[in-house]
Amino acid sequence: MAEIRPIFKARISSIEGHSARVIPLVGGDVVTRPLPLLWTMRDGMCPLAVGDLVVCARFEDGDGIVLCRADGEWSRRVPYDVTVEGSLTVTEDATAAGVSVSTHTHAGVHGETSGPH
Repeated sequence: MAEIRPIFKARISSIEGHSARVIPLVGGDVVTRPLPLLWTMRDGMCPLAVGDLVVCARFEDGDGIVLCRADGEWSRRVPYDVTVEGSLTVTEDATAAGVSVSTHTHAGVHGETSGPH
């Protein structure tokens, strides 16, 4: 059996809330204790299923963390409130409460409609 390196690939064995047990690819069939999922992998931001290939970090004391999916995929959604301190640039469209920023118009006091802004 090969030594498990500090950064290693593994397959998800089970998912338990914000933790997962994994089977390192070089560690035989040994299942780890529950390892926390990095926050970017929680709550649907990075869909995981048993058998998925992930990248993990192992520390000297035996603890570790699941860092990411090995294929780099994520859901492209953030299910949390987000605060941006600074500017935000949107290169295409943004939608707020179902209203598109690029196609939203306003009616004027005399019934005319302004263009998107």
